[in-house]
Amino acid sequence: MRDPFSVIFSLVQPLVFLGLFGPLLVGAAGGDMAGTLQWFVPVILVMVALFGTASTGANLLFEMQTGSHERTLVAPLSRSALLVGRALKELVPLVIQSTIVVLVALPFGFSLDVPGLIAGLAVLAVFGIGFGALSHSLALARRNRDWMFWMVRQTLLFPLMILSGMLLPLEDGPAWMQVGIVVGVRAMKRAR
Repeated sequence: MRDPFSVIFSLVQPLVFLGLFGPLLVGAAGGDMAGTLQWFVPVILVMVALFGTASTGANLLFEMQTGSHERTLVAPLSRSALLVGRALKELVPLVIQSTIVVLVALPFGFSLDVPGLIAGLAVLAVFGIGFGALSHSLALARRNRDWMFWMVRQTLLFPLMILSGMLLPLEDGPAWMQVGIVVGVRAMKRAR
């Protein structure tokens, strides 16, 4: 409530991805809106989790620069509770953003599988807590050089999203990009 612009921007950003990338992907998929949304909506939810939890370290950097972090360190709380609490704080926007994205996609042909959505959000929550903890660790390690935090964050996030095959299928990409697919398929065959 203290920063309504950030709240509005964080809620609108996933809708911008849905509204701008969705039609492009539908055109590339031959006009199948419902089929495209079935895989693209979960991609947006993963992006929300990645970017939201990766920003928790940025919030910590800001608090260290303003001195408010030092004031919380003298509170009668364990240090791990402070870090876990900060990571858990990011779950509320994740759930709200996910709900909004799903509700907006429903009229356009997205079919909702409630148990799948709940299971997916649970996995994203666990992943988000872990990724948020990594973001905090990076912020603590680079507190005197905050530019390095941003450099590492951006250098990791975008290749992670692209090379995971979330945004575009890697099957049509060059051979060096497909290495991850081959390794993943082989691991899945061995697991069976």
